[in-house]
Amino acid sequence: MKRILLTVAASILGLSVPAHAEHDAQAWPVAIVQGKIKDDAIFWLEAQPRITDDAQRLGQLLIRTAIGVQLGKRTSVLSGYAFIRTDPIDRPLTHEHRLWQQLLLPLSKPGARLTVTARTRLEERFVEGFEGVGWRLRQQVRVQHKLPGQSKLSAVLWSEPFYNMNTTDWGQRAGWDQVRTFAGVSIPLSKRVTLEPGYLNQTVFRASGTRYNHIANVWLVIRL
Repeated sequence: MKRILLTVAASILGLSVPAHAEHDAQAWPVAIVQGKIKDDAIFWLEAQPRITDDAQRLGQLLIRTAIGVQLGKRTSVLSGYAFIRTDPIDRPLTHEHRLWQQLLLPLSKPGARLTVTARTRLEERFVEGFEGVGWRLRQQVRVQHKLPGQSKLSAVLWSEPFYNMNTTDWGQRAGWDQVRTFAGVSIPLSKRVTLEPGYLNQTVFRASGTRYNHIANVWLVIRL
């Protein structure tokens, strides 16, 4: 049954599910609170527990914070800190401290039914007990399209490749790290609250072989 569910989920995005590949079913609920501090100064708070291993245990917890500047209605820059606790079954528990910088840019005209947004994020990764900083670049392109009729819903599709800029003694390898691709729907619960449920495919490139995570992903975004 699990094999059938994973195959159906992957087919939504036209992904193949080779029999020899490693797969996992997961659930990632995400809560983000963002808003103004004063004038153009803004903040970002995020909590993201990741339920892994057939969605049965907390395999990872991510807490992300940032402050920045709103340069325009849809353009912003952020700089912040993230803490990541990773507890895999087959490897030791790790605590990662991460500095990150982000640029958000619109690629479509304001008010268009189809909106396209680019998000560029640079990360500096530190793992407790190890020397060395892992530099990683992430580039997301997001497309959102308002559904026809009187519906306030929008279809959402985004993809985000991750590229490791160097190799570290704690396991980061230079080159392509992973690709995340999301398909879902944006549901405005109010003027300030949006819910975005959908399917997220995470394809992770490892020396031992490619891993595919099939994720029930739900975003709750609160704008203050």
